[in-house]
Amino acid sequence: MAEPPAWPAVTLALAAALLFQTTLGPAFALRGAVVSWILLLVIWYGFRTGWGRGLFFGLIAGACEDALSPLTAPAWTFATALIGAAAGRAGSTFVAESRAWLVPFVVVATLLRYAVFGLIMHLERRPLGESFHTVLWQSALDGLVALALMLVFPQLRGRYAADS
Repeated sequence: MAEPPAWPAVTLALAAALLFQTTLGPAFALRGAVVSWILLLVIWYGFRTGWGRGLFFGLIAGACEDALSPLTAPAWTFATALIGAAAGRAGSTFVAESRAWLVPFVVVATLLRYAVFGLIMHLERRPLGESFHTVLWQSALDGLVALALMLVFPQLRGRYAADS
């Protein structure tokens, strides 16, 4: 496993993702969907560090997201933690070996995260606020942004230099 990213750098990246996603992100919305920079960061961190650290970082990132939208607490916290753990587990499998597997993983992770979020919101009898159509667009955007980031910054993949 690659050396875990330094916490100060990850904390700064999380702060930047939160700031960008909540301020400038909506200006770049496509059909109501906004790229989830927080989710992409959690997946990247989970892939690099394993399921336990991915779970922990997902809890922190999701709690920050819930803090910025208090009507959703604790939905993003648990949904993002689950994805962090899943990314950490997938990081040691064939899924993390190439873009051909990573991009679909991001798309499915976006859908799964929103499904868990929706379930928690339903259990708390709160409205979702997003249509399924918007969530599909967000999953496509997240996948495309993940692909673009891997093409521009190949070192983000860390230990997986070979690519297909």
